[in-house]
Amino acid sequence: MSLRESDSALPGILRCRHRSWHRGLYLPVLLAAMGLGGCVSSPAEEEKEASLELVTRYIGVLPCSDCRVIRADLTLHRDAEDGRPAGYFLQQTHVDAVGGDYTSTFWGEWRLRPVGDALHYRLEGLERPVVLRIEEEGELLGWVNIREFRDLEAASYELWRAEPLR
Repeated sequence: MSLRESDSALPGILRCRHRSWHRGLYLPVLLAAMGLGGCVSSPAEEEKEASLELVTRYIGVLPCSDCRVIRADLTLHRDAEDGRPAGYFLQQTHVDAVGGDYTSTFWGEWRLRPVGDALHYRLEGLERPVVLRIEEEGELLGWVNIREFRDLEAASYELWRAEPLR
């Protein structure tokens, strides 16, 4: 195929003498470009994805009746596709327990539930469900309905947001 500079083209732009191969290529290229355009997210969708945390972690030191303290580490996971709860992982280390330190590990499903003006996490998979109230704009979790330790302050049962482990 020979190329020549066309009189009707802008100077320096080469034109093809035989354009028949263009026609077969034009439609697939156009369709591919349209398909890629459908993959572009709107700014609102990108902002929503950026603000959605797939992993959220809370840590704290809790009172213990048969040891000095319990170090708690709670990690909540979300589904990357739709942001729905995708399970949790909870480690509780009993410090200075009889026989030495030991760690209990729990995992299961969690849900986010509105209760009045507050939001609560409900953790399933433990001996009994644990309900945690979200406070301080998500920076703090407080236990809800702690009946067995009435003489302790509610502040004793708090977990603070921490960086997720990588």
